[in-house]
Amino acid sequence: MASGKCPFYLLIRLILNMMVSVTSSGIQSIAQIRFDPPYIHDLMAGTNKTVKVTVDVDTNRQEFVKLPPEKPFAIILKSVDEDIATAAKEQKQFKLGEYSSKRNDSETYETNITLIGHFLGKTAVKVRLLSMNETVDDDRFLYEIDKNENIFDQNNTLDVWVIQDNKRLVNRLFLSTLAILIIIANMLMGCELDGRMMLEVIKEPVAPMIGFFTQFVAMPLLAWGIANVVFTARGLHSFALGLFVTGCVPGGGASNYWTLLLDGNLPVSLTMTFCSTLAALVMIPLWMWLLGFHFLNSFHPEVVIKVPYIRIVSSLVIMIVPLIFGLTISHFKPALRLQARKIMRPFIVFVLVFLIGFGTVANIYMVRLLTWTTVIGSLLLPWCGFAIGCFTAVILRQSPPNVTSIAIETGIQNTGIAIMLLKFSFPDPDADISALIPVICASMTPIPLLFIAAIHWLWKKIKKKRESRDSNDLGEAVVKIDSITSNSKNSITAVRYKSSPNDDSPLMNISGKQNIMQEISLS
Repeated sequence: MASGKCPFYLLIRLILNMMVSVTSSGIQSIAQIRFDPPYIHDLMAGTNKTVKVTVDVDTNRQEFVKLPPEKPFAIILKSVDEDIATAAKEQKQFKLGEYSSKRNDSETYETNITLIGHFLGKTAVKVRLLSMNETVDDDRFLYEIDKNENIFDQNNTLDVWVIQDNKRLVNRLFLSTLAILIIIANMLMGCELDGRMMLEVIKEPVAPMIGFFTQFVAMPLLAWGIANVVFTARGLHSFALGLFVTGCVPGGGASNYWTLLLDGNLPVSLTMTFCSTLAALVMIPLWMWLLGFHFLNSFHPEVVIKVPYIRIVSSLVIMIVPLIFGLTISHFKPALRLQARKIMRPFIVFVLVFLIGFGTVANIYMVRLLTWTTVIGSLLLPWCGFAIGCFTAVILRQSPPNVTSIAIETGIQNTGIAIMLLKFSFPDPDADISALIPVICASMTPIPLLFIAAIHWLWKKIKKKRESRDSNDLGEAVVKIDSITSNSKNSITAVRYKSSPNDDSPLMNISGKQNIMQEISLS
């Protein structure tokens, strides 16, 4: 902020502004600049485009008469954000009289400039005309002024939007491979399921109802609050919208995999995923109507939120069809079911590792957009979602497996639906910028789950070791008891063998039993 800067720094900036204004007051005041095309909204990162610049000089103005004939003037080009786009050549020179065309009251000068797109985002190329009456490098003043200062005439500004190539080979390879892996994983989970358990969950849908509440009431309100506090307060409206949309989508398919790995209630998780995805057809438009308009103030008034119904239905198909196929295999081929159960957990781990690792590589370009604000805002949503789902289930006295399922289902969002909604509703680069938040949410979601999974795995190992040790102790005890029993029988036989028929008295029997008990205690 300016208020926090040194007064001498502000004074120097003021002097530089005045010098730039004086040096450019000649030809700048009698010229008009036009661009063809008037804006660039589709410059691909890593590519360039040519723009025609036309300068119309009013020859009837008194300022024109004062200009020295055949003296050069320069077009100075400056990008507001040079990390996003720049001009290939920052200065173009002309000489008065060497015009492209001439009319009674004006001279027209034309040239082409090349714009180079570097990275996703929005910027502008500012243009100023400077007369070259002196040998002083006038344009140096422009570069000494902070790029965020608006010292240029807005009429001499070329709007430039740089978009990302979403059809890259790595993206297509990632999405196609992931779709195949998800289908196989869902089929294996179908082999694990018991149809009767699914029916029990449907008959007593307490856990799915809790999950519906946390998914479509708690999460949208949580996302709305975080978006306002973290993003909107800082003017990051695209990020705020991206977070709110992420909070309104249903639970993601990865929740079923994590539920399986953490020994949650898989039938409950699958039922919740199905119900929330189906309900999203109504709940997403409802929340966009109720609270979504709050985040659209900074966008074009004609922007309309478009719910990706096809994407939602396709998510249902990808989940249901492989599950039914797996259930069928489980019912008619029990031997295949046993084999599927052996490879299911390792395969689920592989799918999650692929999703995290390859997904990071496919979206590595977004790392440059990361800031502490975006990271904190994005991780708060899933992490708080886990906590809300867990505490709600515990308060309502659900079993530990149900608590695990509800917590995971609440925190893991179907970010694919959120990204599609943003892509369908907004032009690039707004869509890509907003979609950064669902991508970060998806990246931050596994962190607490990996930590919990490690603790869960370690606890299972310790528990298994204890059970093995207790089993060994029990086995040794059984062997010892068998040995004692065998020795006792031998002692009884020996006593009876040594005793005469006349010695078969109660006293003798008691004495023999005492000897046997003494032997047992000694052994």
